[in-house]
Amino acid sequence: MIIPGYLDGCEPPFPRSPLVDGSDVMSHALFWPAFLAVVGGSAAAPDAFDVDPADLEQIVDVFLDPRRWPVFSLPLSGRCRLHVVMRNFEDDSGVDYVFDPGTGDASITLAAMEGHFRGPAFAWPEVVAAAHQADPDHTPAERLLLLVPACADSNRPRKAVDLVAEALATLGARSDVRRVSEELLNSRRYWTPCRWADLDDVLVSLGPHAYRRHAGELSPEQLRLVAATLQPPKHVVHR
Repeated sequence: MIIPGYLDGCEPPFPRSPLVDGSDVMSHALFWPAFLAVVGGSAAAPDAFDVDPADLEQIVDVFLDPRRWPVFSLPLSGRCRLHVVMRNFEDDSGVDYVFDPGTGDASITLAAMEGHFRGPAFAWPEVVAAAHQADPDHTPAERLLLLVPACADSNRPRKAVDLVAEALATLGARSDVRRVSEELLNSRRYWTPCRWADLDDVLVSLGPHAYRRHAGELSPEQLRLVAATLQPPKHVVHR
């Protein structure tokens, strides 16, 4: 699997891409408790899905295989895609949320979940809007839960906990869904909730560690493309 520009500059360079399509992994019965625990930071996720944490070891090993990096991909409007990459590079492991414009141009990293973290990637209204974009392979609940770990928004509505809890129940969680929802939405492993604002007619993060900052690493054109793809700018509101 190739994500344009994603592995550029790696030293030593890879003789071939370690990225692999994670669709088969997502179909595994234990995918969600494992993903929500490992990526989402929810300690309660295994119990919510009535799973012994020890039973997750095999799929977690797949998540963290340094030879094959699973990529969980979602189509977005236009030809764009959002990739959740299990970056299993030796001595530089983490989880990257990567925006692919679908034009052959280099991809855009929106969040890096690691020791030297960067993010968040999304405001809450963007997660809700992106979850309901057309997708023949994933349900809105699946899309929502893939995106939530990279979201932080201090203006998130109270109903966000209910919406995530509903998605968890839809995907098989049997108990403690509100606890898992709160853990996913209130995780402090990487960033605290931050404000988002419209600046120069584009939604940007006001968090100090975000890629999507005004006058940061991303160009105005990249910021505008990401915001427009996730949710039309005129409809980005916090309610």
